[in-house]
Amino acid sequence: MTAILAVTAHPDDEAFLFGGALSMHVAAGGRVALLCLTDGQVGRTGGLCAQEELGRVRAAELAASAAQLGITVVYREQLWDGGLDEISDEEGAAIVKHYADEFGADVLLTFGPEGASGHADHKACWRWTSAAVGDRRFYAAVFPEGSDLPNGGSSLSVTTVIDVTPAEEKKRRAFREHQTQIDHLARHDQIMAALGGKEYYHRVQPPWTDGETPATEF
Repeated sequence: MTAILAVTAHPDDEAFLFGGALSMHVAAGGRVALLCLTDGQVGRTGGLCAQEELGRVRAAELAASAAQLGITVVYREQLWDGGLDEISDEEGAAIVKHYADEFGADVLLTFGPEGASGHADHKACWRWTSAAVGDRRFYAAVFPEGSDLPNGGSSLSVTTVIDVTPAEEKKRRAFREHQTQIDHLARHDQIMAALGGKEYYHRVQPPWTDGETPATEF
């Protein structure tokens, strides 16, 4: 089966958008790795640690979340949270390509151009991965138009709908490993409810063409 590298900006991104599909891919015998570009050093502490300790704590939370999803390969680049725009897209693409090559990824997966929430670091993931894709397949997570979410909709159409109902509880357990961010759990549950047990993606490469049958897997 294919080897997927999911490119994220912060610990907890993996559970928010991709967790169901990644967990199911592992369960089916596929290979999955995470590349988390920052340790989320400037996020919320949840009162669990000092701010200067947050990166270390969130890195441990990421490892625990990945374990819940069945993912054993986690790359951390340890760039500065909120600072990805200060890095050139050329340098960022080289980082993504390095890990994609190291893992032997067939498929790259990240945010769409809007970054789901509009976060600048998420948008950088899109730009860097787009530039690093080479001849690999490439998918972006999107919210469908009309979804009951504050940031619903995307400039990219939905081409791939994956039913992640069997992995919903595992996805939620993965997010709960991010105890420093637990006040976002309601947001996580809102997204899951609004998407109705599905995750939505746009196949960026090879480009989707009109008339293709919508896919149900990568």
